[in-house]
Amino acid sequence: MGGHKNHYGYHEYRGRGGGRGRTVLLFIIALLLLLLAAGAAFYAMVDLEYTDTGVKINWRGSQASQPPPPIASDPLEIVTGPVEVTVEPTGTVEPTSPPEPEYQPIAAVTVTTAQLRGGSAAQAVASAGGNALVVEMKDVNGYLAWQSQASLAATMGTNAADNLTAQAVQTLAQTTDLYLVAKIQCFRDPLLATNRIGSLMTRGGNVWHDLQGMGWSSPANQQAADYLFTLCLELADMGFDEILLDQAGYPNFGEVNVLATSDNRPEDLTIPVSAFLERLSGALDQRGVCLSVLTDETLLPGDAVLTGLTSDVLASHVGRVWLSGSADAQQYNSLLTTAGWGNAAPRVAAKNAPFGGGSWYR
Repeated sequence: MGGHKNHYGYHEYRGRGGGRGRTVLLFIIALLLLLLAAGAAFYAMVDLEYTDTGVKINWRGSQASQPPPPIASDPLEIVTGPVEVTVEPTGTVEPTSPPEPEYQPIAAVTVTTAQLRGGSAAQAVASAGGNALVVEMKDVNGYLAWQSQASLAATMGTNAADNLTAQAVQTLAQTTDLYLVAKIQCFRDPLLATNRIGSLMTRGGNVWHDLQGMGWSSPANQQAADYLFTLCLELADMGFDEILLDQAGYPNFGEVNVLATSDNRPEDLTIPVSAFLERLSGALDQRGVCLSVLTDETLLPGDAVLTGLTSDVLASHVGRVWLSGSADAQQYNSLLTTAGWGNAAPRVAAKNAPFGGGSWYR
């Protein structure tokens, strides 16, 4: 058996198939190295997350750009802080009140319902140098010059026999520039008193009467106030420009010292009088009609008055004051101005004589 002889003279032994086994070994080593390199690269590119359901692979390259979807079973909670809104001021806006009506002086001439019905009223006013007429539509006995729809008018029998006077007023309102004033007797009403509708009573329990034997009703009585309120609105709708109330408060003549204090005549007389005038003036204002009051009472600053018609009450709720011959026009002008009236001169109507560019009537 031959062999390769080395430099010592011996043959070198080579086993059977020895070259092929070495090649297989080298291949296995190379494959293991390749798998090791691939495993290292894999671990460098992924994160392994161990969950209850197994191992979850998260690729590092896509994790930042594609966040995992929220778990449907977890509630989504949004926490926000208070929102502050800053509005830059654009300037102070002062509240405005409706402008006060402009009162013009009136020169009023008293006419009768007969003159109205006969068609001579306008000529009578012009002949006397007036620009307004005043006519009594509810007299001192409680009777009306027209047919009212108020239920008490039918109950007490106060309606006129026809509506000719009302029709004459409507014609004047539509065909002339005359300023039309309706005068009504207010709480001095013997029919209301006789029917015990707000009757003023003596301390002895009897119906009170003034020096002329007239009974009075009370501004505090709702039924009486509602009745007069309805009458005034009917006159406004008839065409009158102004409603003039005579005896619009409590009596200030006769034996007023025997009057009983009660719900109909409380300690503070201004409260029911003011409430009645406020309600009525508000309704008339909506119709563009002026509310005025006729008075003969002397006003003194700070003093109570028997009627309840103080300067503060008048200034708050009345557009014009008509004065009888005994009242002082200068005094009323001054006190009503102090109480808040503007443009007082044309709003004080003095009897028979003009007053400082103001209004007059006769």
